[in-house]
Amino acid sequence: MTDTGSSGRSRKRWCGPLLALVLGATPLLGGAQQQEQARAERSDSEAKMDPQAQRILRQMSDFLAAQREFSVRTEGTLDQVLDSGQKVQLQRAGSVKLQRPNRLRVDRAGDLARLHLFYDGQRLTLHGEDSNAYATTPAPSNVDAMLDMASLKLGLDAPAEDLLVSNPYAALTEDVKSGSYIGKSKVDGVPVHHLAFRNRDGVDWELWVEDGPRPLPRKYVITTRDMPGAPQYSVTLSEWNLSPRFTPEQFQFTPPRDAVRVSFLAPDSQGGEQQGGSK
Repeated sequence: MTDTGSSGRSRKRWCGPLLALVLGATPLLGGAQQQEQARAERSDSEAKMDPQAQRILRQMSDFLAAQREFSVRTEGTLDQVLDSGQKVQLQRAGSVKLQRPNRLRVDRAGDLARLHLFYDGQRLTLHGEDSNAYATTPAPSNVDAMLDMASLKLGLDAPAEDLLVSNPYAALTEDVKSGSYIGKSKVDGVPVHHLAFRNRDGVDWELWVEDGPRPLPRKYVITTRDMPGAPQYSVTLSEWNLSPRFTPEQFQFTPPRDAVRVSFLAPDSQGGEQQGGSK
């Protein structure tokens, strides 16, 4: 069985352009921030993007980046291509809680596993509910750096991770070759703008952005066209709360009774899987 989610940081293989965006965490990161801005500007100049699609994408990215905290519900499907060539869909649903600059929680249940990710600004913990096992490790002091570390070193990625970073526009457009405005539509009854993009790396992706004063992403579809069966990852985002009442405890992990602590493994060891639950 070929799992489209096993490629780590291969960008938009199933959960988005997992770009390393360590932006503005400390003065020492200023050079990296300037490099990312320059990269985004080069991408703008080289890509053939419809002006309306580019404008809406920027509006959405700027709006998300301006939110200090939010919560959102996610429901998605992930294609797997069997050895026979048949493509099947796996279901997953969950929620994301983000508090900038250094709090993140992801809860997810699906056909493969029930997983919980906790980040409290100091440690990253992944808990597999079915196995009652967890792995934990020290983590960088901001969400962007933590997401980068988790993907590069541990092979872990949050759903639609590129929408969680400090500069979503740079993450989304890093490899864009072209972008189009498809038209107006609806997602779960919400009026949206439908955008479509093609990357240089064999990936197509679509984004549905809410029409109105809150340009929130409502649906995200990624098609890996250069893999057998052109598998897709699709996620809808609903129940957006831009003024949640979080407590520090929501981002801290307390081991359940009889939980077993295990170790993270590198993504390239034992076939790309890690102990304590894999993607």
